Amino acid sequence: MLQLQDSSSLIGDRDALLGRLSVDGYLYFRAALPPAMMRAAGQTIDRQLRAGGWSAGPGGPQAATFREALADPAFRKATISPAFNHIPYLPPLRRLIRGLLGPQAFSYPAKVLRAVHPEAPAGLGGLDGFRWRGRRAGARPGRPRGRYVHYDYAVGGVQDMLTTWVPLMDIPVQLGGLAVQPGGHLAGPRPPRVLGLREPGWASTGYHPGDVIVFHCLTPHAALPNHGAELRLSADFRWQRADQPAPRELVTGPAGRPAEVFGRLFRDEPWWEPVPDQLTLCPRAELAAVPPGPSRFFPVHPGWQRWHLPADAVH
Repeated sequence: MLQLQDSSSLIGDRDALLGRLSVDGYLYFRAALPPAMMRAAGQTIDRQLRAGGWSAGPGGPQAATFREALADPAFRKATISPAFNHIPYLPPLRRLIRGLLGPQAFSYPAKVLRAVHPEAPAGLGGLDGFRWRGRRAGARPGRPRGRYVHYDYAVGGVQDMLTTWVPLMDIPVQLGGLAVQPGGHLAGPRPPRVLGLREPGWASTGYHPGDVIVFHCLTPHAALPNHGAELRLSADFRWQRADQPAPRELVTGPAGRPAEVFGRLFRDEPWWEPVPDQLTLCPRAELAAVPPGPSRFFPVHPGWQRWHLPADAVH
């Protein structure tokens, strides 16, 4: 596994950052966010989950997908906490993404918390040989869905959407973390598959609170197995430009409310920022079913014109 290339020295140089993003499909920044604040946010979320019975062991709630985890009250409480929701509004992160996408870029109000349990190594009766079939929260899950190589274009069907993956604790290589395929965004799409640990051409690192990895929606990525003894906590925040249609469910929530999700909850917080006015909203599945159009950053492989949204998309 290759080491991620740190782009921290390029912050403020838009041309250099866009050049590296166009070639590699990702940008990694060590300590781009305040480490103490990020560590405190992770500890708050950890306490909320532990109070609800979440642990690294087999007891308590477990889930293979974010949607399954939302069935658990403690997990839902963590996802609506100010400590978690504040993160994508932090000025260093907003400046960074707007430097890439433009001044009207915004993050989707629907944010994704990841709480990943350890996997037993293959051959020990663990989960490595178990194919995920879908489990309810509270049941012992199979391999987490994020372990499959996938593309975040399936999240909302918005070309040039960027994802920021943020660790909420120290994540050494033993706990896994995120892996990306540098340059993989220049190839056509492939079906989801479990990333082999010895597969060449992939990059990851040991992560710490404050680190940020930004990757393009056509960049192949996957979570590595958690072979440690801790619950692995991280977060995904997705971003797009305001002049493109946005996936309705990621702005107003799955119930299709008329107002921005969490707007009423956080509108009095000094850090909160609403989505841009007059944003065009469309159903997520409708947007993601259409092959991606031209990118602002790089030539899109013609193989993407054969894109079909998988019936059970991983994201």
